[in-house]
Amino acid sequence: MDTKHAILMAKSRTISPADGRMYANLLAHERLSPPDLAELQRVRGARLATYAWDTTDFYRDHYSSAGLSRQDVADPEAFEHLPTVEKEHLRDGSARFHARDVAQRDTKMASTGGSTGEPVRLLHDRRVPVRTISWRLLRWWGVEASDDVAHVYRHVRSPRREILHTLQWWPSRSIQIDAYRMDSAALETFFRRFRRVRPRLVLGYVGGIYELACHIEEHGIALPPVAAVGVTAAPLSEVQRSTIERVFGAPAFDHYRCGEVPWIAGECGAHRGLHSFGDVRLVEVVDDGGRRLPAGVIGDTVVTDLTNRAFPLVRYRLGDRSAMIATPCPCGVTLPLMEHVRGRVSDALHLPDGQIVAGEGLTAIFDDWPEAVRAFQVYQHADASISLRYVVGSDPRAEEIVAHVRDVVRSMVRDKVPVATELVDSIPHDGGKTRYIVSELRSVAPVRA
Repeated sequence: MDTKHAILMAKSRTISPADGRMYANLLAHERLSPPDLAELQRVRGARLATYAWDTTDFYRDHYSSAGLSRQDVADPEAFEHLPTVEKEHLRDGSARFHARDVAQRDTKMASTGGSTGEPVRLLHDRRVPVRTISWRLLRWWGVEASDDVAHVYRHVRSPRREILHTLQWWPSRSIQIDAYRMDSAALETFFRRFRRVRPRLVLGYVGGIYELACHIEEHGIALPPVAAVGVTAAPLSEVQRSTIERVFGAPAFDHYRCGEVPWIAGECGAHRGLHSFGDVRLVEVVDDGGRRLPAGVIGDTVVTDLTNRAFPLVRYRLGDRSAMIATPCPCGVTLPLMEHVRGRVSDALHLPDGQIVAGEGLTAIFDDWPEAVRAFQVYQHADASISLRYVVGSDPRAEEIVAHVRDVVRSMVRDKVPVATELVDSIPHDGGKTRYIVSELRSVAPVRA
């Protein structure tokens, strides 16, 4: 154990003992037997749902209107049948989710970015040392919580928050670039600090990190090596993974989190999917009616934050699409596996007859040829026509592959709308987030193709 890590762990045992306790529990839980983990989830899920009934206006009304009593809610067997919570519920009345017995000093205001609609505002529970969940994940990546980090995120911290962050994470150091403002001056400053700090980890939004990697490669910029790159906020395509790993000379790891529920799932060194953090986050994949789907079947991701008692989120539908994986991971970690997030429910193409072509198949259309394009986007115009926009890659067969993928997309939409290719110089990310599917249309009938 190096000096920096020893200092951070000593702080977690003395200055922040809750950090040390939770971290120890997390490490103990990552190799629980599946039956023991399932029982832990059952008990914690039912306990949280009952607490939500007792302390919030929303859940008592939500469950009562579904014909459930408090006794029903307290039954662990009933948990997977509880009605889901939708984003509209939070937007329409987030104050009704506040637990009455939690003091304001124990809460922290949070919100989503609102990239696909109005931002959702909620509270996080200050009493929960959430950052320790990331410590466990970083160990899977071969780095430690004390290692220096280069962040590529949407907002740069204010001077006051920067001071607080520095004190909290000392003796580790971090640098950051705003994914919204990656101009030449900001990049030069970032690279200069990168060479001085020599971070072992690059962490941030996949679109921002991918654009950063492309800039480094195009301009022949030399940077110190890193041990790992962690990406989030959008599906990681094989095109992006290949480029990021080549440029940084380190493995790229996908992970799943959001503004409502931080640190939901993450990839380990086996790269067989994402381990959901099942001891603190109960992840389900469900159909439109909220019923759990078998492993391997794509559906909507629903998550329960088993730690946030200030603002309970029980079976909250995130708006993302994925599937659970039944086979165990060879890494030895027994936390449940889920597939990489395939995209958002709203990422879809809309056909003139009202049919919807779900986006999960479109995000991976170039995965078999990661060198054919450097970036791509399936863009549907207001007249329903589709442009397959792409930045050409290094594969000598690139144009042939693009033509083949265009035909694949035509087949997916059953030739009901025109599909054309469009060679472009770049495809801008959305504040660091990659958008593979953009449609100017909205469906006229809720029928999924």
